Amino acid sequence: MKKLYAVISMISISVAAFAQATPNAGFETWTHNSFPSYDTPNSWDNLNPSTGSLGVFTCLKATAAADIHSGAAAVKLITKSVFGQTANGIVTTGTINTTTQTIGGGIPYTGRPDSIAGFYKYTSVSGDNGFVELQLLGAGGDTDTVGYVRFVTPSSSVGTYSRFSKAVVYRNSNPVVKSIWILSSSKDAVTHFVGSTLFADDISIVTNPTAINEPSKAELSVGPNPAVNFIQVKNPDAKKLVVKMYDVTGRVVIEQQVESVSAIIETTALPQGLYMYAISDESKKLVKTGKIIIQK
Repeated sequence: MKKLYAVISMISISVAAFAQATPNAGFETWTHNSFPSYDTPNSWDNLNPSTGSLGVFTCLKATAAADIHSGAAAVKLITKSVFGQTANGIVTTGTINTTTQTIGGGIPYTGRPDSIAGFYKYTSVSGDNGFVELQLLGAGGDTDTVGYVRFVTPSSSVGTYSRFSKAVVYRNSNPVVKSIWILSSSKDAVTHFVGSTLFADDISIVTNPTAINEPSKAELSVGPNPAVNFIQVKNPDAKKLVVKMYDVTGRVVIEQQVESVSAIIETTALPQGLYMYAISDESKKLVKTGKIIIQK
């Protein structure tokens, strides 16, 4: 039984696409099981079917106003003790195999997104961390991880819903064929503490909405990257340009005109995370796009 509750250490995941790859992304639809009595988020597997007969439920439907970001529900994952063994609260878009202690399956997906995003709050016990993780798998399955990203919560509690975003790191150029999400209330099978609780809502996969090929002119540049309080646009020809920065939802967070050979764009007010920029000339033609990471 110990392996079942430590299944988090052996999980392999992958990523999905917008609606298709992240089904029930807002955790709005649930199915009720009568005996034992528990709710399961549609399209997400969890350990309740295995531990429910023991009276232990690590995946719960959250409906209190303070426990949802939007809509009528969110997912609540709790690390619990089952006859002396510690069980992480887990949900996944894959399938948990309690015999082999792995997660398989996944959702067909062929995209190459930039990042993941969503909203969470977290109760940390003894410095524990929860996480939201996504892998993009190729034709080789678990041995062919094309892209990977894991957002880890702080080791201190976050009492109100906060937004997270993190870039996908690509390991090779192989085609993506499927994906799996995994959310966990604890760090892993070694570092996990009873009572650690992760709330999650409105998770998503994000693709740069303004992506184009980088222009060949090297003199127009944007940096530093990562940035903290500002970015500098070097414009040697002093062309009239418009610089727009987008967050991972595609919302414009900064728009500034540039007409000099060098311009500073303040980023102090932006939360840390991944941003995209698009630079247009006087005719509104895109001349450069890219990504900037803001660090605090």
